[in-house]
Amino acid sequence: MSNRLDQPADTNARSDDHARTRARDVARNEGISNLQALQRVLYRSAKQDPTRRFHALYDKLTRSDVMWQAWVNVAANQGASGVDGVSIDSIEDGGMEGISSFLDELVAEVKGETYRPQPLRRVNIPKAGQPGVTRPLGIPALRDRVLMSAAKLVLEPIFEADFSPNSFGFRPKRSAHGALDAIRKSASSGAHWVLDADIKSCFDEIDHDALMVLIERRVSDRAMLKLLRSWLRAGIIEGSTQTLNQEPLRGHRFRRCFVTLPSRFSMKN
Repeated sequence: MSNRLDQPADTNARSDDHARTRARDVARNEGISNLQALQRVLYRSAKQDPTRRFHALYDKLTRSDVMWQAWVNVAANQGASGVDGVSIDSIEDGGMEGISSFLDELVAEVKGETYRPQPLRRVNIPKAGQPGVTRPLGIPALRDRVLMSAAKLVLEPIFEADFSPNSFGFRPKRSAHGALDAIRKSASSGAHWVLDADIKSCFDEIDHDALMVLIERRVSDRAMLKLLRSWLRAGIIEGSTQTLNQEPLRGHRFRRCFVTLPSRFSMKN
């Protein structure tokens, strides 16, 4: 299964009565996996009712198919280890038994609501196109990355339903090529101006309280909201000094769940 969000091809189409159909029925009727069916039901339900708040989400994180796909997605990225030093290779060295044991322990913590994220390991990496300039990168522990990936699988369909069709950044089944095609079509129909702008240190400066207010417009599951807040509040460990900084590295944890929020959401509403 792809690590990209499964949704209908026409993301602008209005949802129909199938949005209320159980995921099990969708899987059978449409010949897709149970996880794909879950994502389609969440997406269609969110598309059908823009004001709906979803409450039964936390329990979806520990489904075997969700957790396994989360592991596959994280392992495919081959990222570095976090503060605990646990690497993907060290888990995979134990074969299927090692992976299953790792996931079972994580599932037990999530179900028992005893899970606590570890601090980020912060390193400075070269900034592309700017010789001598670095940027901070927060690296979560492997167990945290897997759970973040699971949360993304569950949450992304809900927020994806709200995005503008003109939004292309960090979205499933969309790319810079699509954005260029949209620009070309706009230019062909008479547009004359292109605004090229960037928000400096965007993910470092996200207001956590404002972010959670927007998320709560779609999510009412208290356990899920508590989990998201725990990622935002976790501290960081600086370089080799292992000094714990209780001020979170803003935004970098949340970027693994969903990078930005729909354009229709506004703090003014």
